[in-house]
Amino acid sequence: MELKHICGELEKVFPIDVAGHNELLNIFLPVTTKSAHNYEPLSFIFPAINHEAGINVRKYYEKQFLRYYNGLMIKGENEVSKIFCVVFPNTGVMCEVLSRCGPGDLIFTHHCCGFEEKKGFLPISREVLELIRAKRVSVYSLHVPFDFNGPWSPSVCLAETLGMELEGEFAPIVNKPTGVFGTPPVTDLHSLVSILRIRTGAEEITVIGNRKNLKIERIAVIAGGRAYENLVEEAHGHGCDTFLTGTAIEDVKIDTVKKANERFLQKARELEINVIGGGHYYTEKPALERMTEFFSRIGVEAEFVPE
Repeated sequence: MELKHICGELEKVFPIDVAGHNELLNIFLPVTTKSAHNYEPLSFIFPAINHEAGINVRKYYEKQFLRYYNGLMIKGENEVSKIFCVVFPNTGVMCEVLSRCGPGDLIFTHHCCGFEEKKGFLPISREVLELIRAKRVSVYSLHVPFDFNGPWSPSVCLAETLGMELEGEFAPIVNKPTGVFGTPPVTDLHSLVSILRIRTGAEEITVIGNRKNLKIERIAVIAGGRAYENLVEEAHGHGCDTFLTGTAIEDVKIDTVKKANERFLQKARELEINVIGGGHYYTEKPALERMTEFFSRIGVEAEFVPE
């Protein structure tokens, strides 16, 4: 199938030119300057980490991608034979994919940067970028547009993977919700954590019980790195007693994220809301697994590649 057609099918569902960047930056990076001409919070992180690594982004990445930080990142052959889905373009999984794919294959990733839970975002290495170019492979990334609630979104996929009964949505970005809340499949905090571990493969799960007992009745779910005090307040307003997200730890390298996590955890204690941190990767993994179905529906073979 033509690469152009696949990109068109993706943009029908996940538009990359969403307006309202100031609102997004207030949510994601409340401490940073707001001088960007696009909406994507990674527009600050991506250039900085690549510059620090001495990587010339204009050499490797598509011009339109450097405007929106979503969409087709790297263009390979015009015809796509197979699509490989990953959560982060980390070196290990990218080398695994590139060892198996051929010219014209496409790598679909939720993030345009690699990631480690405590270190934060990392650039795709120059060695991997050169290998991508040599093999004529394409790379397509969707960050915030992918987060908007829908059948493929990380929060919805995670909640459904856990077996929740969904009751409502929260955490809007440019008027589009990115989180969900509802009734859990079990009424005990640690039983829910066990389900999370079994169904996602999550290994190191942060569990903070801020209530007098372990009974849970309504939980808020927002996948990825969304530990923000305004979101836990919103979840509390919907009657949630538990908040499940990806990163919910204080020991992180990025100072703004560390401070945001500290405020989030303090607010959760004040509101007596339990916190579960399932890991950025593992809470978004179900959505990338499900995206193989999206690509199959449009007629392209697809495979999820775990880290």
